[in-house]
Amino acid sequence: MLQSRNLLWPVYWPTDYKTGLPFTARFGSLAQNNVYYDNEWDNTAGTLNISAVEALTVNILSGLTAKSIFSYNNSQIKEHLYYSALHFSGVAPVNGQVHELSTNINKMVSSTTLNYNKKILQHSIGVLAGYEAEKNLTDFMRSSGNNLPSSSLPTVVTAGTTNASAYNWGYNMQSFLSRAEYNFSDKYFLSASYRRDGNSRFGPVNRWANFWSVGGAWNIFKEDFLKESEILNELRIRGSYGTNATTPSGNYGWRTLLSFTDKYMEQPGGSIISIADSGLAWETNYNTNFAIEFGLLERRVTGSIEYFNRDSRNLLMDVPISMVTGLGSTLKNIGKINNRGIEWNLGIDIVRKEFLKWSLGLNGTLMNSKVTKLNRQGGAQAGQDIIWNDPTGNDARAQFIYREGQSMLAFYGFEWAGVDPTNGKNVWYINDPNSSTTGDFEFNGRGATYTYSKANRIIIGNGTPKMFGGFTSDLEYKGISLNLNFIYKLGGDLYDGAYKDVADDGYYWERIRSQDYYDNMWTDNNTLGTLPKLSGNDLTDPMQYSTRQLHDASFLRLKNATIAYRLPHNLLGGIGVRNARVFVNGTNLFTTAKYKLADPEVNQFATRGWEIPFAKTYTFGIEVSF
Repeated sequence: MLQSRNLLWPVYWPTDYKTGLPFTARFGSLAQNNVYYDNEWDNTAGTLNISAVEALTVNILSGLTAKSIFSYNNSQIKEHLYYSALHFSGVAPVNGQVHELSTNINKMVSSTTLNYNKKILQHSIGVLAGYEAEKNLTDFMRSSGNNLPSSSLPTVVTAGTTNASAYNWGYNMQSFLSRAEYNFSDKYFLSASYRRDGNSRFGPVNRWANFWSVGGAWNIFKEDFLKESEILNELRIRGSYGTNATTPSGNYGWRTLLSFTDKYMEQPGGSIISIADSGLAWETNYNTNFAIEFGLLERRVTGSIEYFNRDSRNLLMDVPISMVTGLGSTLKNIGKINNRGIEWNLGIDIVRKEFLKWSLGLNGTLMNSKVTKLNRQGGAQAGQDIIWNDPTGNDARAQFIYREGQSMLAFYGFEWAGVDPTNGKNVWYINDPNSSTTGDFEFNGRGATYTYSKANRIIIGNGTPKMFGGFTSDLEYKGISLNLNFIYKLGGDLYDGAYKDVADDGYYWERIRSQDYYDNMWTDNNTLGTLPKLSGNDLTDPMQYSTRQLHDASFLRLKNATIAYRLPHNLLGGIGVRNARVFVNGTNLFTTAKYKLADPEVNQFATRGWEIPFAKTYTFGIEVSF
């Protein structure tokens, strides 16, 4: 029976073989008898959601309309958390513990717009002006008690010692917005927009900012010289340029915060918990888009090709600061990044008959993402590098570096050289910037060492794929249909931050290891093993950020497949049913990938941790409409 909170630790029997009583010993915080402890705590939670939307439209004059929308959303979350005096979180001196928590989330949005639309002969005009306001407020309360008289009285009021806390947080936003649109004969299109936003997440200096856009399109197929075309059925070009912005995820990055939760001898005390940047500014994106859309052969072939370019300036990010301050990071505008590329999609009707239809769809994105400028200190010629960890899961599973001219997802760490076949030890390339052969010894013609701390960290990979997208196939014959949806990724790297936990060669001596590790581990009888030998003296190597956990991210996956049958109408008319469809659906049914040990479909940072992988699912159902 598995008795471990951390699945990487071995199996434990639920009872003590000497006494026959439940096994209650714990090994740090990583292993315990869950069968026993699961009966010694309780956690219940409930959520009540209230939502209301009011809308009012007034037709003032012909073509002139005023519209007001007000929405209110409230979520009340209540949670009860109890640990008995026998639970490891409730043992002496706590002697049982209970918490009652309440979170109240309120969001109010008000929007008022004035719209004017007019058509004069072949000219169409649309103008909009409006005002929006948004208020977000969250209230939190907690009451706790220790030293409970009985497991049958898990309430705060019965506790010998009680304490409580309450606080709230939130932010507000206001917007003045406008838009103008014009088209002539559905052939030529022009548009422009302007808005001014204010957000309380910024200080007074940069609280308000202006954003705008312009765009145009030309429906070339409407021109006389293409009306008689027997091949071309649609041709349209469009382009736009404009700005938008991103706000900080935190509410108070622009101001220094003090916390008064610290107390000394029952006297109130405070401490600084954040270092502010009063000049914090909006992260502004400057977007350029150009596209061509087409249709051929009675629209049997349709598609589009689009070029995009986005310059993001005043990038917002938590950057490391000296620990002398008592803090590890602070929010700053750090520089500029650029994303550019091409998106394309193509649709083809291969067969288009009354009883047989078959169409294919393909799409893809080619993208290049780079850091173009970082803040410079003093008279530095280049921007200051910023090392940061993947925020997913708060487990620091992978490390990246922002460096001018490099990818936004540049993995940063040590270059693992592999295993020394003579002794089974990890080998690390030194990567001395001045000499390729500097090191304790040469390995594969390069300077190397057995001690990772002697090596230099470098950019070891790129999480941005060369291309990603998908393709579909939709086939239908006399009511029977087969729909397939594939996704793919070509190139780029993924970092398996979880694999190091199951391929540990000494840091956690007792951990369970993967079968792959044992199959490829160096031993005296397997000197060609590609993974290092187990060694209790090699305590930190597998935990380093390195190319040992870096893999090719390319994969192809059948994301969704559906087989369905639509019953004929002549069978349904007599029972009052208009349509009936029986279907079988499956997801993630097939995957092929360069990296075969784990799910290759990873998050936006191209990393994998201990999150649940995408499962294969099967759904059977019937849809009926009357």
